[in-house]
Order: sequence, then C-alpha cells, then structure tokens
Amino acid sequence: MGRRKRLFVSRDNQNGQDGLHGEVTGLRVWEDVLTALESRLDIDEFTRWISDLRLVADVDSEMLLAARDAVALSRVNARHKREIERLWAAFDPLERKIKLVCWLTIPDEMRELIGDPWADDEEEEAAEADMDIADAPAAGSPAMTFANLVVGPSNQIAAGMAKRIAAGAPSGTAITLIYGPQGTGKTHIAQALKAEAAARDAKRKVVYLTAEEFMSAYLDGVRARDTSDLKRRLRAATLLIVDDLHRIAGKPGTSNELYQNIREVTGSGGQVVLVGDTAPGETTGFGQRLLSEIKGATSVEVGLPDTAMRREILVRLASHISANHPEFRLSDDMIQKLNAGIRGPGRELTGAVWSLFTEANFGEEEPTMEMLDRVIRRHAGEQREPTIDVIKKATLKIFPIARTDLEGPSKMQAYVYPRQIAMYLCRTLTRKSFPQIGRAFGKRDHTTVLYAFRRIKKSLEEDTRLADDIARVEAAIPDLLESGQA
Repeated sequence: MGRRKRLFVSRDNQNGQDGLHGEVTGLRVWEDVLTALESRLDIDEFTRWISDLRLVADVDSEMLLAARDAVALSRVNARHKREIERLWAAFDPLERKIKLVCWLTIPDEMRELIGDPWADDEEEEAAEADMDIADAPAAGSPAMTFANLVVGPSNQIAAGMAKRIAAGAPSGTAITLIYGPQGTGKTHIAQALKAEAAARDAKRKVVYLTAEEFMSAYLDGVRARDTSDLKRRLRAATLLIVDDLHRIAGKPGTSNELYQNIREVTGSGGQVVLVGDTAPGETTGFGQRLLSEIKGATSVEVGLPDTAMRREILVRLASHISANHPEFRLSDDMIQKLNAGIRGPGRELTGAVWSLFTEANFGEEEPTMEMLDRVIRRHAGEQREPTIDVIKKATLKIFPIARTDLEGPSKMQAYVYPRQIAMYLCRTLTRKSFPQIGRAFGKRDHTTVLYAFRRIKKSLEEDTRLADDIARVEAAIPDLLESGQA
C-alpha cells in the first residue's frame, strides 16, 4: 500500500545522516499502527484514507503524519485522529507525540527537503501488477465461496437465502436485504452468491458492486453529463448485488439514482440483493422511496459468530496458510488463546492470524506463544491481568449462583461446573499458583484445583458448550476491569 516512502527529516540534524534512529523507529511504529488500524476499520475506509497517510518528519520529537490535502486531513481528523494517537502512544517506546498535518501547508523548505512522499506510488502499483499471479495465493486469503464460508447459527439463514437466490429458487420478494455488524462475513456471502450464480448459469447477467463504486460511477457520469453507461450496465442485470449500502446514506442524489436502477431491474423480473449494516426498521439517511423498498425487502440477519464458529474460522485460515507454508502451524492452545484474546468479529480474527503470519517471518518460521502474545496486544490492546476476585465476579455474571456457592463445599453440578471454570481461568489468565487459587476458593487443597484444571482442559477439545461458557466468562472480564471493579 505504499507505506514506506522516501521521507523523514529531523529538525535537529539534516546533514544526510539525519535522525536515522528516529526514522527507523518511527516507521516501525507507524507500521504497527497501520496494521492495527487495518484490522479494525472497514477495508474501503482504510484504503481510501488511512493507507494514504505518510509519516514525513520528526520535528523536535513531534512526528508529523501528512495527509495529501485538506479534505483528507479533515476526514482523518474527524474519524480517526484519536485512535491513531492512542495506538501511537501504545506502540512508540520513545513516547513521542504524533501530529496530523496537511502536506500542502508544510513549510516549503521542509517539503523540498523531504520530496514527494507519494512519488513512488505509480511505480509501486505497476510493479505489483506485474507480479506473477501464481505467487500470490501462497499468502492470499481464501476465495470467498460457499465452500469456504463458515456457517453456524449467526449466518445460517443468510447463507441459505443466498444459495437459494444463486440457484434461482423462490426467495420471497424481488429485493433481499442482508444486514448485520461490520466484519461478520456479509461480503463473503455476497461474493459467494455472485460466484455461485454465475457458475450455475452462464447466461445469467450478474452485476456486483459496492455502493461506493456505484456512487463514484454515478458522480463521474454527472460530471460528464451522461450516466447512460451506468444505467445500461445495471439495468441489464438479472441479479444485481449492491454491497455496503450504508455508504450512500445521506446522499439523496445517489440514493435516488440507485432507487431508479433497482426499480428497473425488479420491473424486468430481475433479483436485487442489498447488503448493509442495519435492520430495515433502523435504516436512515435514504430517500423515502428507497427506504420503502428496503423496508419492503425480505431481510435476513448476519450476527456475530459464536465460539465454535470463531474457532472454525481460525482453524480453516491456519490450514489454508500452512498448505503453502508448512512451518506455519497453530496448536490448539494457540487457537484457543486467539479465540479468547481477540473479542471482535471474524474480520478481526483473520487480521490477527495474518499478523501472526507476518511475525513468523511470513510463514517461514513456526509461530510461538511469544509472537502470539505480541499480536494479541497489538490487535486487542494491552490487557491488565485480572485478579482472582475479578474472575469470580465474571463467573457470577454468567452463572446464576451466589458467591458462597462458588466458593463453598457443595458438590452439586450446578455449582461445581462454574467453580471449575473459574479455577481453570484463574490458572490460565493469572500467574497464581494452584495452592494460591485453592486458598481463594474456600481454602481448598491445590490438588482440587489441579484436577479441575486438567478436567476442563481435556473436555475443551470436544465440548463446544464448555468452550462457549468459558468464552462468555472471559468476555465479561474486560468489562469489569474497565468499569473499575477489579
């Protein structure tokens, strides 16, 4: 993405050997910040606004991060400035400040000294285009097909609906809305639908585009005073798929044009699939006519994956990578740690695995727990170690029992089960010894804790309900730490 460009001057020393330590360290920190942002942001947002930023100078220990123009600076300041500052502070060992600036307003003498930070972009893009495509899949993500889609309770209905549409089977209304939070695999379903529909019937005209692509094509047509090419392309579709619908919210001209094209497709007997972030009743920012079409659509939700789905996502991606990089093997403990450490949706899980791939010398080395810890800290932020008391409170939030039952002598399964989970987490999430944990649970002998730990660890291999309960308790811990209940 053109991150490391010709740049970097230091006001302290501009003699040709200027601030070499600062440049290397600063660029390395910025790479870490970029990696974290890439895993958290929508890909279009990251590509358009964040990846285009350039770290250009160190001025009195203040790192200057330049946007191309005032528009880009305004966007980044409004939406991402605080997160960039927070991540920089977390990653920079020299504790420097970072300042967002507009490249066009930097003093002329500094710009002349630095040169154009974006000058090499076209050459780099051309070189990437010339890469032998046979080399790319070795480190590329799996294709977005139904065969590679992890299906579970959170997306089963949406995946089934997409397969019906791909097969040309009855699927309710002519318009279908697939909605849900970012990063949950909606685009995977839409891309799989596109591929499956085209493969089943070569004569079927399938058109897939993002709402932002639609908006860009529409605005280009408006400037040229001719939108006929866009109209012809969309209205010839028998299956029109529009992803990231929310991107054109608040843009009345664009949403009205989309409405007209949708009506043309459905009026000719075609099918339209819209993909967005919100349920029909919560959708805002569109004209009344398009909003009415959305509310009248057959809607299916994609939710956050459960623990079993998250584990399957990790296992499949690790297997995909290891097919080309045999050294890249993730143990069950690593999978479990990733599953627990990265709390976000599937997109964040896959981002963490690819970061681990990079840490392991791009798959040439076997990943270690130390590498994994660094990746989790990078993606999830620095986490405080919970106390035994916090783990107990988290357990009590999930299981409807009293604290006296959790710590007491009762051997009823309703009490033993959460008690053993709490003991297991005390051992895995803290540095407390078995005797220390035993004393915290009604002054039990350390052998009781050891038995609970071994039993839970063994059962985790095949008991998905247990894995899910443990994940629920773990998920409650950060909230307690953040709320000051530690």
